[in-house]
Amino acid sequence: MTITGPETIKRTAGQPGVLPTWRQLQVLSGVARGYKNVEIAGHLHVARPTVQRHVDRLGKSLGTGERAQMVAIGYERGWLARLSPEPREWVVLTGRCQDVLRLIADGKSNEQIADELYVSVNTVKSHVRRILNVLQARHRAHAVALAYQHGHLRRRPGPPPDRRGPGGTA
Repeated sequence: MTITGPETIKRTAGQPGVLPTWRQLQVLSGVARGYKNVEIAGHLHVARPTVQRHVDRLGKSLGTGERAQMVAIGYERGWLARLSPEPREWVVLTGRCQDVLRLIADGKSNEQIADELYVSVNTVKSHVRRILNVLQARHRAHAVALAYQHGHLRRRPGPPPDRRGPGGTA
């Protein structure tokens, strides 16, 4: 299986026009669902290293290595818009937890969040644990996906989402 063919290179060559391959979208959807690489590999019937390669290539084309930020970009650009919301009861997040969640979605580390919010790293870790617990999320990227699905995070104003599928068709 060739992951990066000539058409993929053209689609991902410029940052604004980045479009993931179909398989990268499947892997990103698995990450958004909270699955680990081995679970995604099992669902897609591929090897675990293959899943990691797809994540790495998508991250490189998006300019981030943070899965939470990849998921946020997927929602911001409309790539994950068709991913059905996971059933969860409505929960209330404090303003500070929402601030932390937005910064997680921006790909910030605990240290960067602490610096930006003028709190200790341990305080940030407490907020992250609370967010994961309240949202019943498995990891940070899953928490970001659940936050978009249930309205805790919303698309930022800007150009309409790019809903073209792999191959550049609508």
